[in-house]
Amino acid sequence: MKGKIFNIQRLSYHDGPGIRTTVFLRGCNLRCAWCHNPESQSPKPQLAYYRSSCTGCGICIEHCEKGAITINDGVIDYDRSKCENCGNCADYCVANARRYENREMTAEALVKLLLKDKAYYDKSGGGVTFSGGEPFLQKEFLIEALQLCRESGLHTAVETALCIPSDSLREAAPYVDLFMFDMKAMDDDAHRKATGASNKQILANIKLLSELGADGLIRIPIVKGLNDSEENLKATAEFLLRETSFTCVEPLKLHTLATSKYDSLGMDDTLSGFESTDDETYTCVCNMLEAYGIHVIINK
Repeated sequence: MKGKIFNIQRLSYHDGPGIRTTVFLRGCNLRCAWCHNPESQSPKPQLAYYRSSCTGCGICIEHCEKGAITINDGVIDYDRSKCENCGNCADYCVANARRYENREMTAEALVKLLLKDKAYYDKSGGGVTFSGGEPFLQKEFLIEALQLCRESGLHTAVETALCIPSDSLREAAPYVDLFMFDMKAMDDDAHRKATGASNKQILANIKLLSELGADGLIRIPIVKGLNDSEENLKATAEFLLRETSFTCVEPLKLHTLATSKYDSLGMDDTLSGFESTDDETYTCVCNMLEAYGIHVIINK
């Protein structure tokens, strides 16, 4: 079995302890309006075109068999309706304006690649993080890779939205050293409106991970008007303290640096409708969580 991967980020410091390699798997079953990785949403390969990087050399035109790329008055025109996302044009784009970050790898080939940095993991207390998208949408590949990582002595972490069947968690838990997951909003209607899905399965899975004795790090992406209120933060803290063993939360600042990704993929830019989290709001959220008995990890 091969996994669909859109990026492998080596020497990462942001996706778990120590120096890590983060493997981003394709496909997501949520549609968070503030998504920072829109390229992760589709399970199918996508071609990204960054117009601002294009030099207009026209080499890509020669390698597009579908006629999706033309040049008019020295300006490159790209018709996505004709594009089949084959990636040929990206292979010849010297300006890196066209990017086709899509790999299909077996779990064995992936872990062989990951082991090249094992010395860094061992020295720093790092390891491998599987992210997405939602990595559990490729459950069989994910679990096989986790098992091979465990056999190779690699620390494993999984970033998941937990909007997945509970059986998948039970099956994967023995091979995961750290689960990292978001709590986006406690109100189910607000959660549905913001992400396209209910939070009931997510909350049930948080309780399950607690029952399984799993190590977990909870993150709250601070979204103004959705989850930065005292009401939501109080409800979050009460749920964690009463229903789970998790008492550690890492609030995350929302930023809008990824808006260019939407245009490059021909997607509606939903992220631009949000404000970046300012320092005052971030501090306020942290203080409220701590006041309710939650240990807060400051994200720098």
